[in-house]
Amino acid sequence: GGSTAGAISAVLYAVDNGADITSNSWGGGGFSLAMLEAIEYANENGVLFVAAAGNSSSDNDSFPHYPSNYDVPNVISVAATDRYDDKASFSSWGAASVDLGAPGVDIRSTVPGNSYASYSGTSMATPLVAGAAAILLQAKPAASIEQLTDALFDSVEPLEALDGKTVTGGRMNLDAALEELG
Repeated sequence: GGSTAGAISAVLYAVDNGADITSNSWGGGGFSLAMLEAIEYANENGVLFVAAAGNSSSDNDSFPHYPSNYDVPNVISVAATDRYDDKASFSSWGAASVDLGAPGVDIRSTVPGNSYASYSGTSMATPLVAGAAAILLQAKPAASIEQLTDALFDSVEPLEALDGKTVTGGRMNLDAALEELG
């Protein structure tokens, strides 16, 4: 749960307190000028904004999903793939608005009570991309948002299931991204 105002406050807090990357496994509601301005503020301050593409199995080019559909250079929109490298049945897509895929089905995660559980969703794929970006940034601390996104996008593993469904047509490949970044 939450509100757009709360999300805006969180983005501004992250930027103002030195975050380099935010992982945004949330969505809902329509376009918000104030949210767009917060993401633009993050962009101006060199903060990458990784966002879940949504779980409505729809084309985000036709039916925008926010915040992943904000057209700001620091936004990476993430679809979910399954263990067979297919687009997850629930995952939204968009040839112009969803950038790449990442594993998002049956992903183990920590849960309250010092335990683990498996979940599925673009919200599970998004932190994998944010984590990969953090590893890239650790490998090359002076990398810009553009260099990080180029390394992630130019190194995807092409997948037939994402061809014409995402901007890159592929699934994230961290090893190749590290090589791409140099």
